Amino acid sequence: MVRTTIDVDENLLQKAMNLFSGKTRKEVFTIALRECVERRERKDLRELFDGDDCLLAEEYDYKKMRGDFI
Repeated sequence: MVRTTIDVDENLLQKAMNLFSGKTRKEVFTIALRECVERRERKDLRELFDGDDCLLAEEYDYKKMRGDFI
């Protein structure tokens, strides 16, 4: 583990503390950094489909599939 001193926007830090239910600053930074790394490592959905522009069948009608939920 490494110890680092950084300047942080207090308002942003407070928002993060609220989002993570008042955990310690160290926990908030660890969670945020982990989420950032995981997000960057995730493959883009388009890459999984070889870059095709349309991922859905052209005849697919999502409104019809919703039925009465509209």
